[in-house]
Amino acid sequence: MRKIKSLSGRLLHSSATQGGEMAKDQRLFKRAGKWTFRVRVPADIQDKIGKREVWKSLGDISHAEARRLARVESVKVDALFAEARAPASGLSLAQISEADLHHLACAYLHRLEVGAAAMPLDDFERRERAEEASEKIMLVGQSVDEASLQLVATDIAEDARLDLTGKPAALSKLTELVQRALIEHYSREADRASLAPECVYDPLFAGVTRASPPPVSRLTLARAVELYKAEPDRAGVSPKTRAAYEFRFAMLLELLGPEKVVDKITRADVREVRDLLMKLPPNATKRFPDAPLRQVAEIAGKNDLQTMSPKSVGLYVEALSALFRWLVKEELAARNPAVGLKSPALPLEADRRPFTAHELNVLFAAPAFSAATERGWMYWLPRIGLFSGARFAELLGLMAADVIEMDGVMMLRIEANAIRGVKTRTSRRVVPIHPELVRLGLLEHARSVPADGLLFPDAAGPKDMVTARNKKMGAAIRKMIADESVVFHSFRHTFKDAAQRADLPRDVIAALGGWDVPGGRVAMDGYGRAKLAAKLAAEIGKVQFDGVVL
Repeated sequence: MRKIKSLSGRLLHSSATQGGEMAKDQRLFKRAGKWTFRVRVPADIQDKIGKREVWKSLGDISHAEARRLARVESVKVDALFAEARAPASGLSLAQISEADLHHLACAYLHRLEVGAAAMPLDDFERRERAEEASEKIMLVGQSVDEASLQLVATDIAEDARLDLTGKPAALSKLTELVQRALIEHYSREADRASLAPECVYDPLFAGVTRASPPPVSRLTLARAVELYKAEPDRAGVSPKTRAAYEFRFAMLLELLGPEKVVDKITRADVREVRDLLMKLPPNATKRFPDAPLRQVAEIAGKNDLQTMSPKSVGLYVEALSALFRWLVKEELAARNPAVGLKSPALPLEADRRPFTAHELNVLFAAPAFSAATERGWMYWLPRIGLFSGARFAELLGLMAADVIEMDGVMMLRIEANAIRGVKTRTSRRVVPIHPELVRLGLLEHARSVPADGLLFPDAAGPKDMVTARNKKMGAAIRKMIADESVVFHSFRHTFKDAAQRADLPRDVIAALGGWDVPGGRVAMDGYGRAKLAAKLAAEIGKVQFDGVVL
């Protein structure tokens, strides 16, 4: 640091010997015989600072003393402004290394340099700026306000998610590094003011300039996932969704490496992980609990095991992309390497073909789907699916209270609840109960179950009700129909085909089934609420399945 001290001495000597009338001091004002320190907070950080101006009364003192105090306050304010512009780096809490602290100091200097005002100055103003910078060097170098430096260091650590409580050595080291960063900044300010070639005075900060990119974050993937899961906005996520994310992130951490720095994860890394996932069998960690995932992929390839579905692989890619979207938003990462990365091609929905009339008769006559089920969920879901086009989870999660009357029409209300979500914005809808379902006794069934419970209470029981019941439904369908292109979702296709045969308008079909409408419109936008229920009821009544015995 001797070079810095000699620089400050040279600048002080230069300012003292050049003489001349002093210009009005920046940030220092006199009113009614009293000096005041005032500085406007830059617009981009006013929300973080909580005010538009920093103001402090210095009292009835001499001009020289007022200037000295103003320089002390300027050091504090400059540090405060740089602090407010600091993105959180989210370093690991497990171990605070000296390299971590060096990174914080370099990032802090970079913010100071970027925030330094660049404006044309005349000779007199340059001398004034050089003198101010040299005095700030002395103030910081002599630790005029050590408590303020420590406060800045503490704030920097907190923004970086570093807990220095009970770590006096780390706090002391970071305080020293903050001091060095400030001295380096003011030394460069002095050079700029005196038109001298800009130098690096402290080797720690070599390569840190206003023109250089911010120092690369040292945030690890494991820590990034921790921060993402702890985000308050995710507190309301359902246990099922949280468990799914936990599982996916555990596999992604293994494949990418938990200690890999997020800003060093490339698109090639993400593409490699996606390709590896495509080689893994379903439930890989359960089937091969002791084997690394890369080894499991090799085993699956050698033994020609069935691999994960493209849809499942896409969920992993989306989970990683969601993590990086949040990191970029929080300024914890510079970019999202997974953005726009295509998931494996999904099978065309047309591969899940509609039922034929013969297949429907076979299903409805089978004991698993007939009245022999005592008209429980296995009886009702296929029939409602056939006459509404609703998805399996939408129907299984219906509550008794979702059977509603709207303008004299009995409807099923489909919206998110504790059991199921809705797939898209257009999935949230009301669907008139088809006359055939009324004839079969659906309204009487709704009145027979507790009003505050499930519409099909016999489906309750398993922890993951939708998954468990979907497997049972799928197995029952497969027992009767061997063709694997026929699944419960085929009821949705069957309804859509029947609606098209009945010449229902396109937006009516979209409104009934919750399909998207091109152009971002909401289906049935042209109908008022008073007409909506009657219009939908009239149209759905046209949907018929000739030759099908219910």
